[in-house]
Amino acid sequence: MTASELDNLHDLWIVDSGAINHMPNKLSNIFNLKQFTSSTFVLFVNGKGSLVKGKGKIKLISETIMFDVLYVPSFPFQLLLVIKLTFAFNCDVIFTHHKVIFYSY
Repeated sequence: MTASELDNLHDLWIVDSGAINHMPNKLSNIFNLKQFTSSTFVLFVNGKGSLVKGKGKIKLISETIMFDVLYVPSFPFQLLLVIKLTFAFNCDVIFTHHKVIFYSY
């Protein structure tokens, strides 16, 4: 991958069904950040860990819907936890090999 492609990946939001929390890697997406004073890590399926710098909040679709997040600046992209999204928006989700579809009844 080129440096430009890696930078674009860093901006990408991934919908994840196995994450422990929403995890943005960009401070500009977070407000009310409370930095951690001790080292806290999240471990991934591959056994590697990333340092969590703090926790805060993000706004997604509207100004009124906020989510708690863990700030993980070293992570290569940003994660959205699917269970929190489906609960907040009262919807279901379908994963295909090319897209994620959120729908409500």
